[in-house]
Amino acid sequence: MPIAVRLATKEDRPAILELLRSAHEDVVPEDKRGEQGFVQGEWDEAALEALAGGPGIFLAEDKDKIAGVVLTSEGDGPMPPPAQRTVQLTRKLEGPVLYYGPVVVAPKYRGRGVVRLLLSGMALMLGDRYPSAALFIENTNQRSLKVHRALGMTKHARFTLEDRTYTIFTFTPKTYLPKPAK
Repeated sequence: MPIAVRLATKEDRPAILELLRSAHEDVVPEDKRGEQGFVQGEWDEAALEALAGGPGIFLAEDKDKIAGVVLTSEGDGPMPPPAQRTVQLTRKLEGPVLYYGPVVVAPKYRGRGVVRLLLSGMALMLGDRYPSAALFIENTNQRSLKVHRALGMTKHARFTLEDRTYTIFTFTPKTYLPKPAK
């Protein structure tokens, strides 16, 4: 059975938190962050609950194992400063805008097109509701930058906060056709 994308349920939260924490910048050694990727922010049950009422949390699932996850929001509620700045810089996009990220893939599944699958599934399920989608990536996260460029995302803007530089990528969910895998 191939990897499938579905909406997460409350029962999935422990596994989602485990995956997010395994990729957190405090866990990934600094010299590995660029090539491996990493997650910022504070992720706990309350953070996932806050996202539950929005567009959803999407899972890539291989049988009963989570291969990857993408979190989404409408850019409302409490947000860290990079997310707040992303919302400000994407106000002129056709809205409502779907904000997504972090996107995390379990180590066993990296390099197998899971991000492509997650974003395609997310776009298929939400494309009629959200004319635009956006995320920010810290520029030291070379893996994530490379993946989003390879998927054909549009570089929308760059900004710097507290000596960290970020790039915002956007795409149109309704017409999203990622570049084929190499």
